[in-house]
Amino acid sequence: SFEKKMPHNFRLELAQGLRLKDHISNFSLAFFEGALSYKNSKGLKISLPYRYTILQDKIKHRLSFGLSHQYLLKMISLKYRLKYYRLYENGEMKSEDGNAFGNLIRNKLTIRYKTKGKVNPYISGELIYLYNTYNNPFNEYRASLGFEIDLPNKNSINLFYIFKKEGIAKSNPNEINIIGLSYISKI
Repeated sequence: SFEKKMPHNFRLELAQGLRLKDHISNFSLAFFEGALSYKNSKGLKISLPYRYTILQDKIKHRLSFGLSHQYLLKMISLKYRLKYYRLYENGEMKSEDGNAFGNLIRNKLTIRYKTKGKVNPYISGELIYLYNTYNNPFNEYRASLGFEIDLPNKNSINLFYIFKKEGIAKSNPNEINIIGLSYISKI
């Protein structure tokens, strides 16, 4: 991902991701995301991201609105994020049975420990709810931990593990383990 500071506390963010499955032997998805965000001096951030996702059999679009607030202590930062998004699949908002693909609300809390060195550990938890549903709205949760490694010139690498349980209202929910690596450059 790349982040570019703009005038008046705005920021342009671009990201590209590739996800593989079955021990890195098969393609799962690729995504491209762009976001415009604004962050004030008190730690409040407003963002408008758009994600284009390519899967084996379909294309998904996701338009989001996010709010986050970061609270800094001496060596620990607490960040809460609330995100609403609408998902479109192959250009449609609803499936053949009339159900919406995605009006979702995501809540995430991250605790990050800032060390005096270059390696900074973090943990986070996320709850995902289906919006405007009559059944159980609680759909998914994620727990993650990782290390962000600072590199020269405002670059960093993030090594992480995520446990994800989705489709909780179903009789057989999916449990997914994710190991990842990301590179971030702040221009």
